[in-house]
Amino acid sequence: MKDVINQLNKAPEKPGVYIFKTGDGKYIYIGKAKNLKNRLKGHLQHLKVDPKEKRIFEESSKIEWIVTKSDYEAFVLENELIKQYKPKYNVRLKSGSGYPMLVITDDEYPTVLISRKYGEIKGEYFGPFLPARTARAMKNLIHKLFRLRTCDPLQKRNIVCFDYHLGLCSAPCVGKISKKEYSLDVKSARSFLSGNVKKVIYELYDRIQDYTEKMMFEKAAVLRDQITAMENLIQKQEVLGLPFEEADIFYFSGRKVLLIFVRGYRIVGKNNLDFKEYGLPDSFAEQVISGYYSKGNYIPSMIISNKKFEDHKNLSRWLSSKKGSDVKLSFDIVEEIMNFISRNYTQEDLSDLKEKFKKTFGFDLPERIEGFDISTLQGDFTVGSCVVWEDGSMNKKEYRRYRVKTVKGVDDYGSLREVLYRRFKKYKNLEKLPLVLIDGGKGQLKQGLIVKDALGLENLRIFALAKKEEILYTDDGRQFSLYKTQELLKLFTKIRDEAHRFAVSYNRKLREKEGLKEVLDQIKGIGKKRKEILYRTYKTVERISQASEEELVKLGIPRRVAQNIKEYLG
Repeated sequence: MKDVINQLNKAPEKPGVYIFKTGDGKYIYIGKAKNLKNRLKGHLQHLKVDPKEKRIFEESSKIEWIVTKSDYEAFVLENELIKQYKPKYNVRLKSGSGYPMLVITDDEYPTVLISRKYGEIKGEYFGPFLPARTARAMKNLIHKLFRLRTCDPLQKRNIVCFDYHLGLCSAPCVGKISKKEYSLDVKSARSFLSGNVKKVIYELYDRIQDYTEKMMFEKAAVLRDQITAMENLIQKQEVLGLPFEEADIFYFSGRKVLLIFVRGYRIVGKNNLDFKEYGLPDSFAEQVISGYYSKGNYIPSMIISNKKFEDHKNLSRWLSSKKGSDVKLSFDIVEEIMNFISRNYTQEDLSDLKEKFKKTFGFDLPERIEGFDISTLQGDFTVGSCVVWEDGSMNKKEYRRYRVKTVKGVDDYGSLREVLYRRFKKYKNLEKLPLVLIDGGKGQLKQGLIVKDALGLENLRIFALAKKEEILYTDDGRQFSLYKTQELLKLFTKIRDEAHRFAVSYNRKLREKEGLKEVLDQIKGIGKKRKEILYRTYKTVERISQASEEELVKLGIPRRVAQNIKEYLG
């Protein structure tokens, strides 16, 4: 540490980037400054009060710096270096990377594609869409409503493809639609995705009247469906009536960040950002925002943060250069958005829970608790679940499910050991270990301790919670009746019950899928591929039985086979 402090005094009083490194050249922390010497002295002053600053100095063997012509150049260079080297103590996002967007392509006959990186496809971007399946669903809806071509690139054909018969494509490849008509469909799709639909609706009404006069009723019906979808969209967006067309809103609450997406004057999505490393307090907000857009996410014309930070002008300039047009950075969140946040983002007060936890168990409440359970049906479809409680709430994005592979028959302990071993192996690379909670009693706890010892995870804490009596068994041989402490009862039963629900739902899903396939095996003409198509489309035998023969034929099922299905399930 002394060598690092001595090097610090040699820093120039100029703008640039500074780098904390280990002896073998690994990057520990990267920062920027208008004045390198003053900024590094600031780090030194925080050394005594900030544990993370202390660790940076303790783990570093040297400080290097790169002098730049201006503080803006330092800003750009810092972002590039962080992106390239991913230093240990800079902000690193686990989520927020590569959210799916839809792109209306720049082609003679445009189509709609999904992209996770802004700018990789030439065209107009819309989104992002959360969860990812929403993007796929919206893409399918665009094909269904506006019949933009489904092939990419555009194929040259003599006859129409199957998607034309399904009503998903207007077949410009064989001239089934004029370029003028196709352009209106593209314009309508753009308006629908952006939320600005009022102008194009009038054009669609004019076109309907034209088709009706020419007795082209099928085409008029397609446009009528488009108008209905757009009018429904207008009704939804008028609810908020926000004063800006598009924006990303970063709402900081401690170390949690809620990201809200506004497109077409309405809120279209929200997500909690997760971090592998939080970084230093004074640069946290700025690095969250710059790191998010460094990963290729769409940059709107306005970005709003409830947390102010010093270098906002350089951030705005950098974002504008990446977007190719002005990006406004604001620190004022309008009342409508704050009302939305208050309804959807409740920060749980953990002070009482932390106090009770520390008093009961003798160590601090972990930031993360992982809950495990096993579900089976007479030894078949045995699965395991892992659910995650983090900073006061369940983090469903971190949930994992496991299909047990090595255990045959009814063996709950063996199944649990397999699932825990597969999960605990990942703990070896973690600085902070979670607390493990297993659904069960002393027997289940013992399986966890066996796996812990096998992997050499000395600092891992493991609890087990038995049902009904709500007795919590700990890895140091103690047991607690949770009924005596309501805060702890609520915490552990919530995690245990969620692990149980998640495991049972996965087990049920596997059984339903297998049961459906067994039924379909009895129907003549149904092979492996057709079973998969029917399962993905309908999920259950009941839904297949309700499908019409024509609907099955549109899926690519031969008519004779569709008739066999109806006869067997009818």
